[in-house]
This record gives sequence, structure tokens and C-alpha cells, in this order.
Amino acid sequence: MKRFISITAIVTGILIIIVPRYILPACEYEGFPRMHCSDTAYAEFILGGVLIALGSILAFVKIDALTLPAAVAALCLYFIAYLLPDTFGYCKSTRMPCNYGMVPGIRVLAVSGAILMVVAIVRSIKTYRKKGNT
Repeated sequence: MKRFISITAIVTGILIIIVPRYILPACEYEGFPRMHCSDTAYAEFILGGVLIALGSILAFVKIDALTLPAAVAALCLYFIAYLLPDTFGYCKSTRMPCNYGMVPGIRVLAVSGAILMVVAIVRSIKTYRKKGNT
């Protein structure tokens, strides 16, 4: 389960970094002037880096007791990633790339990562209880 959590955090962290820049870019990267969506994209870059760091640390640390707290921390980071566009803002026009691309893309990544982390948390708790450590 530790490997699953670390790989999920690293992969989704990488995707959260590249989606607002290359795959579904913010308006600034599509030739529009700098707007609120650019701030959202930069915040997502930082959050993706934190997810990558969390997954990497979990992958290299040999302490199994960190598995569940790391999964909960990743779940919190996915929740923050989902809310960042509303916090920093994005273009409300339906013709702007951030509205039809970046924000939905980030939210899909955040929700899918959160679902995977909830599954990992439930499986970790079941495994922990099965071992007799109630």
C-alpha cells in the first residue's frame, strides 16, 4: 500500500504541474495577458511539487507507520488543489482557456487522486486492524 500511495502522489503531482502549463494551459501561456488564472497555475505548480516531495519521501523512508499519515496529507493536498481555482480566481468567460481547460483538468486530477487516496486509507486501516494492532 505504501508503494501505491507514493506512486499516486508522485504521478498526480507531476500531472498537476504539467496540466496548467502544457496540457491544458492557463490563459497566460496561450498568448493572453497575465490574469488571475496565472496565479492559480503557479499555486498549482507549488502544490504539485509538494505532492511529489510527499510521494518521494514516502517511497524512500522505511518507516511503515508513515503510510497512513502520508495518505491523509495527500488527501488534504488534493482537497486544496480542488479549491485553489476558486481561491486565486480564474477567468469566468467561457472562451478563455483556463475556464474550459485548466480548471476542469485540475479538478479531475484532484478528485481522482482523492478517490485513490481514500481507497488507500481504507485498505491501510483494514490491513492495520487485520494484523491485530487495534
